Amino acid sequence: MWEVRTQFSKQNAEMPSGQLEWNSVLVDTQAEADTALRTRTARRWTVRTVHTMFDPQGRVVRVKFN
Repeated sequence: MWEVRTQFSKQNAEMPSGQLEWNSVLVDTQAEADTALRTRTARRWTVRTVHTMFDPQGRVVRVKFN
């Protein structure tokens, strides 16, 4: 499975754990991962984010900063 992960640069005030919030989407193909990455980076984020694409072996394929 391909993974596109987004991590936020500021702590969420509703998460008292002190950890930075992140989320990810898992897809079957590289084309789907490319689409997910493009969709996530197309919008304007109010908080700086890092978007990382991983291949099925867990290697980083692409990184985008917003």
